[in-house]
Amino acid sequence: MRNKAKNFPYQGENKFEGEPRAKAEYASKRANGTTNTHPQERMRASSNRESDTSELFE
Repeated sequence: MRNKAKNFPYQGENKFEGEPRAKAEYASKRANGTTNTHPQERMRASSNRESDTSELFE
């Protein structure tokens, strides 16, 4: 049975609202192609985004 028959709401318009979740400060590669250092701290900061992580990348 298709979604139309089940009366599911159309979600095509609201799929990509807002900013993307991926941020450059959590990326494994920098823009110039070099590998970002301290991967454990970077991954921990990415999973705990409520805290301020700017001091890790200075």
